[in-house]
Amino acid sequence: MNNELIPKTSMPPAAQKVEQTGSTNVHVTNQGGGVVNINYNYQQPGGSNSAEQLMAIQSFSKEYYQLLVTCEEDVFINNIVTVTASRALSQHLVPPEILERCSSLSDAGVAELKTFPALICRENTELGGKTDPNQWAVYGYIRRVKKEGKNIKVAFQPISAINQQLLCVKKNAIYFDLNVDCAITDLNISAWSVHKVNLFEAFDEAGFTNLPRPD
Repeated sequence: MNNELIPKTSMPPAAQKVEQTGSTNVHVTNQGGGVVNINYNYQQPGGSNSAEQLMAIQSFSKEYYQLLVTCEEDVFINNIVTVTASRALSQHLVPPEILERCSSLSDAGVAELKTFPALICRENTELGGKTDPNQWAVYGYIRRVKKEGKNIKVAFQPISAINQQLLCVKKNAIYFDLNVDCAITDLNISAWSVHKVNLFEAFDEAGFTNLPRPD
């Protein structure tokens, strides 16, 4: 299937509309006034309304979320993040109670981690809390965790795409518990962390009010 982006020339350049074909494409367009529209056509086996996805969303914690940052270019093709074990759920990357319950990746620990909604991001393209305005991240859930030597592989299922630049805005970052005030921010280093934050309240602060969430 053709994956070309075909702009409609009848729309004004500042708010260009894009028609998109293909099953694994994401297009982000800056609009006047700083509003960003995301056309998200990421289709995976099981479909966006699969029973598995609906059950995962309903089981989501409103107390914690997990953040997986990677430099892997194919992360949103394979839906797998590879994290160095030393940067996965280590002491300075999770609350103390999560370190005790989940960081060993016991069966019970992995089961609890699967109830935490996940944000999967590629590393920011710049330092100092800045990134390409067309960079996108994924909101999803964890399906499987596997140890492989010094690495840990985390398979995830996407739910929606979000504009990663909005995570870097200071007034939003505080609600996601992200440090964006230094040169090397939380979104510049590949790691797997857990944050004691209600992700859905953070979504509302950032304007992601229509993302699927538990009742």
